[in-house]
Amino acid sequence: MRSLARLLATLGSAILTILVIVFVFFPASRLETAVGETTVRFSASRGVVLFPNDCVTLSWNVFNTLGVRVNGELLPTPSEKTLCINATTQPILAVTLSDGTEQIFNLRVVVLGSSPVILGLFVGALSALMGAVLLWLQSRAFAQQAWRTPLLQRTIRLTVLGAASVGLVWGLADMALRSYFSSFGTREQKIMYLYSVEDIRKEESQLIYVPYVSYLPNPLTEGHNALGYRGEELQIPKPDGTFRIVALGGSTTYSTGTSPQESYPALLQRELRESYGYANVEVVNAGFLGYTSWEALATFAFRALELEPDMVIYYEGVNDLSVRERSSVDCYAGANAMRGLNPVRGVFIERTGAYPDSTLARFIGVNTGALPNPLALDTAFEPTLVECTEDDGAMTIETRLAQNMPTYFERNLRNLVLLARANGVQPIISTWVYNTEANRPDLWREQIALQNDVLIQMTNALDVPLVDLARTFPVDNAFWEADGIHMLAGGTQEQAKQYARFLHENGLIKD
Repeated sequence: MRSLARLLATLGSAILTILVIVFVFFPASRLETAVGETTVRFSASRGVVLFPNDCVTLSWNVFNTLGVRVNGELLPTPSEKTLCINATTQPILAVTLSDGTEQIFNLRVVVLGSSPVILGLFVGALSALMGAVLLWLQSRAFAQQAWRTPLLQRTIRLTVLGAASVGLVWGLADMALRSYFSSFGTREQKIMYLYSVEDIRKEESQLIYVPYVSYLPNPLTEGHNALGYRGEELQIPKPDGTFRIVALGGSTTYSTGTSPQESYPALLQRELRESYGYANVEVVNAGFLGYTSWEALATFAFRALELEPDMVIYYEGVNDLSVRERSSVDCYAGANAMRGLNPVRGVFIERTGAYPDSTLARFIGVNTGALPNPLALDTAFEPTLVECTEDDGAMTIETRLAQNMPTYFERNLRNLVLLARANGVQPIISTWVYNTEANRPDLWREQIALQNDVLIQMTNALDVPLVDLARTFPVDNAFWEADGIHMLAGGTQEQAKQYARFLHENGLIKD
């Protein structure tokens, strides 16, 4: 009896160990290749999932392309999205090459639970372990005369012993998984199996949702102040004698490639104080990831004016281009309720529910689909109910951009300028710059140039100071992240120096 128990325990442990090793240590699925002048990088966060409908994070970066579609959805590059895997859904990247042809790239994510053999091994492993415990307890019980009782009493005792054995196996497995993920788990695994909802929000959510502006930096995240701006704490009302500048824009203003202290707004404040003697200047970083001219206008109208700014600087371009690239022609400017709004943004909502404390319960629940994946649910942009006509199959990005002109980009910034002046705030507009040495399609370069021309024409018409950074910024690969869009500290330092010099030479800082 004891030999059988040992055999079953050994067999169950071996099978469970093999399954855990295969699932946890299976490498991420990656693809990196070149097709002519187009470079493609496509990856999934995991190369294997235990059961159908488990989710992985896809990321891609494609250089020299007219456009990319991920599982049929036209998306910007570089970017990422969450995809839930099953027998019919696998990661697919469709890349439109510079000659207009389309190349398909597939990743393979293995679904272990779709195999009867794997399921059988998993069930067999648990059964073997529980059976081993039962046999061991039973053999010890019946070795003593006192345990030789009538059938009913024996059945009750065996039931209690069975429940105890299941609890023992569960507890040991739970402690083992918790210990492993705590010590060796990836950030994604800790979010999926360990963190509470509150911890997930702190770890995963750089943003929170708010009325009118949609979303802003999470004050609980390191580097953000209590008001939801990146940088040091701010006083309201503004201290007497302070000249406060608000910097509006997207991730290139927020500065994802640097620390908060190395973002251009922080360096602009330092440059104005140390190089030009404006000790009373304070620069607020009001940019954030994904912000377009829509968010910039709303941020200024509903949040930044509370800061009593003396000046506002606008620097952004690529996010508005992404809106034009991704929006169907009808949704961008058709006769529908989305007309004039950002048609790709959606409504920002919080969807994270409670999760059990047991690591094993979460491990089983998430991988079987019984529990929603925390990685996929934390926060999301829920599509609006407005129905727009999809572009037909013959629509190319070039044709779409020709029809989705930067009308709202110009309108939003014109309104920003007028609103600033109406509130006694000096508006400053900057053209948007990128690494001209990076691999970028000609069409993309042309559209950025078009949007910068819109800024030049608008500022001329409204007599607004313009910093033409796209014309004066030096070419230096060391200034840029690999994407050629976000600056490193050297680039933000150069940007801050040019802005500070412009403001000083034009007498725009008031003591």
